[in-house]
Amino acid sequence: MALPWLNDQLAALKPKAIDDFSRTTITGAQHALADVANPLRLNFFSTAMRILFEHMMGTLAPVDQVVQTEWFVSEREGNAPTRGQRIVFAIQGGLSDEFVKDTLQIDIAPIRQRLIKAVDNLSKHVHGREDTIIEGHDEQDAAASGAIEALGNFLDTYHECRSTILNAIQQELDDAAVDTLLSDTILEVDELATHHSVEEVYVGDTSVRSIGAHFITYRATGSVAIGLQWGSNSDLRRGDGAEADLSFPFYCDIQVSLDDPLNMAFSATNYSVDVSSWRDGMGPDDDDL
Repeated sequence: MALPWLNDQLAALKPKAIDDFSRTTITGAQHALADVANPLRLNFFSTAMRILFEHMMGTLAPVDQVVQTEWFVSEREGNAPTRGQRIVFAIQGGLSDEFVKDTLQIDIAPIRQRLIKAVDNLSKHVHGREDTIIEGHDEQDAAASGAIEALGNFLDTYHECRSTILNAIQQELDDAAVDTLLSDTILEVDELATHHSVEEVYVGDTSVRSIGAHFITYRATGSVAIGLQWGSNSDLRRGDGAEADLSFPFYCDIQVSLDDPLNMAFSATNYSVDVSSWRDGMGPDDDDL
């Protein structure tokens, strides 16, 4: 088995991972480290970690998005972004360096440098040669630990950037979601009954869904309490109508320009209310089939 501290260090990456595939690659790296009898143990570990890095860059820093940012300056032929530029975009998107450093108080430069060095080392072991294979367990563990630490620092900074922005605009996001659901006709609900009214909107969670080249998109999720009425008020008085109070989950995406990412004045919203629980409940009973 791999040294417990090294396995624990690698396992600590999983809660920070961006998706299920990232966690799969981390599991693969754990299995590689556990095979201490394999002289190519570090090479197989490096392959798994390199797959993890490339997947994160492909997901978080698409080339076509990186080159659209205000801060992008071509540094190589073909206008392709460098690895360092993609790492920066994965963390801050199109946010300006000044905003990230001065407002968010996050210094990306050392994180970028350490991760570039770690990925270069991973590549060396992925493309192993007779004179580059490291077989000593202590040396293997030290190399693996350095790569894990660099990727962990990157993921920590990725999450820190988003949580810091979120903390600064939390109440405004809650208010924007509530105002949107209270002021708009909710089409999904409007189809269920003759009349409906929004009684209460509860925002349970907010997150940064994405930071692109030009916009940051926040997401608010929660539940909306709805009063449904079938028939007119006269129908209700005659006993021919019906009423029900129900609650449905919703999400609301709020898009804000990166020119002023904490200013909700010109935000655009898009929302959806999930009424599937009502529609499923209205389906035919088994006895009717």
